[in-house]
Amino acid sequence: MVAVCLLQRVPFAPIDSSTVLRKLDNDQNATAAEKAALRELGGESGAILAVEMALRSMAEDNGGVELEEFVVSGKSRVMVLGIDRTRLVKELPESAQYRPQHESVAEGNQNQQAASSGGGDVNGGVYGMGAGPMPRPMPDMWLGPGDPHLSGLPPMFPGAGGPGPMMGPRGAPRGMSMMGMPRGMGVPPSLHRPPLGPNAPIAGPHSISQKPRTEEDDLKDLEALLNKKSFRELQKSKTGEELLDLIHRPTARETAVAAKFKTKGGSQLKEYCSALTKEDCRRQSGSYIACEKVHFRRIIAPHTDGNLGDCSFLDTCRHMKTCKYVHYELDPTPDVPPIMMGAAALPPSRPLKPQRAEYCSEVELGEPQWINCDIRNFRMDILGQFGVIMADPPWDIHMELPYGTMADDEMRSLNVPALQTDGLIFLWVTGRAMELGRECLELWGYKRVEELIWVKTNQLQRIIRTGRTGHWLNHSKEHCLVGIKGNPEVNRNIDTDVIVAEVRETSRKPDEMYPMLERISPRTRKLELFARMHNTHAGWMSLGNQLNGVRLVDEGLRARFKAAYPDVEVQPASPPRAFCHGYRL
Repeated sequence: MVAVCLLQRVPFAPIDSSTVLRKLDNDQNATAAEKAALRELGGESGAILAVEMALRSMAEDNGGVELEEFVVSGKSRVMVLGIDRTRLVKELPESAQYRPQHESVAEGNQNQQAASSGGGDVNGGVYGMGAGPMPRPMPDMWLGPGDPHLSGLPPMFPGAGGPGPMMGPRGAPRGMSMMGMPRGMGVPPSLHRPPLGPNAPIAGPHSISQKPRTEEDDLKDLEALLNKKSFRELQKSKTGEELLDLIHRPTARETAVAAKFKTKGGSQLKEYCSALTKEDCRRQSGSYIACEKVHFRRIIAPHTDGNLGDCSFLDTCRHMKTCKYVHYELDPTPDVPPIMMGAAALPPSRPLKPQRAEYCSEVELGEPQWINCDIRNFRMDILGQFGVIMADPPWDIHMELPYGTMADDEMRSLNVPALQTDGLIFLWVTGRAMELGRECLELWGYKRVEELIWVKTNQLQRIIRTGRTGHWLNHSKEHCLVGIKGNPEVNRNIDTDVIVAEVRETSRKPDEMYPMLERISPRTRKLELFARMHNTHAGWMSLGNQLNGVRLVDEGLRARFKAAYPDVEVQPASPPRAFCHGYRL
């Protein structure tokens, strides 16, 4: 009963012992005596024990099933992972009455060949080659006229109503073979009978002989079997994945906080076309119109030599007027004239104003402030406390640079601890200064918790691979160490640690840093050390020796600065009264 239940699953899928028992109970072909015998064999444990005993017996005797034990609610159960139908058929009392379909068809074909190529007796030798093993008796393929199920049907063969010459009793000599042809006519010579067995291929007249299995094939099968996860491991893996999904799924509060920092109206980013120019885009796509992505156009000057290829520096080239290489610029012209699009009567479209999120309104953040000073000896204590500090020091990397550098000891002795008691610091470092930057963070009282990566791209949005940017390898990225001091209130897990942005002037960092830091620590005072004029932003205080004078709008800060440096002129002459502590009231 158990073997029949397993063989009836086509295609086979893993099934446990309790499910097998339920199928046996609901099987209408099973008699009441068989079901009672199953319960009696299980004893006090019930019929489930008999089913599991039968499964283990089939697995141990001839390997007809592949089992795996597991525990459910403190009870041990058996899972059937796979079956070998050839071996499982042998468990049946009368295997000839229940055989797989392909085996019945194959043996039927063989019996027909034996009948057509043998001697005068069907039950003689195989293919007429003398005495041999008796073939299995096949069930009658045609039922006689006395069959009650076919009583109302017309006879299959015309004539007297009885079977034709091919429908004589089984085993009796027949004058005609299949298709009404006399014996021996058009029949190929006798062939060797293919070997029979569980692993024997089903051969045909046009079959291709299979390669014999080698020891390497057996080792591969064994390795695949050993590496296959058990049912218990699959259950644990599934449970672990569900737990990880629950742990990493953002809470309702985190989702609400992240929604505040999304751009109004959705993202306005546009993808760059991989073909670069509209001409190449049309040629590659085979269309008369370029795609809607952003394209470039080549700048071909009188001194440009197109055979030299693209300039390595592109838009950062310092000799654009004399460089013979090819340069590029954005191509904003529409590929199809507006008159062809039916927009001739429409007014010219206004340029879209860049949308800003509510959290970083310039009105709320206030005007930018800066101080031109030497950071090494500037009085940091007059600036007050800041929630975020970003620094891009001029590290001494032992290379020729277009700006002055600071020695390692000068970096260690900076009075950064006076600027923060609770907050974050973002320190840009180079390859050589990687360890020195970590040392400085520790000396200043910070604990390094994260590290940002800036992947540098050129004007064509490709990773930079050329240029003397390192001692050994060309550097295509920069690192920013993140340190924390105290217990600041920050927004976690709303940004990533990788920034992909274009390079611009020497040592200029991506502008994406400023909105990201505002999202992490909104509405807090922010300070940038070693800044230049392009680093001045709303809500930020900037310090550096390349800034234009001193600009302070916070009345308290102006008073402290004038008390410490009375001879330095401060702009504007009369700050607006609406500002207090760097924010508009």
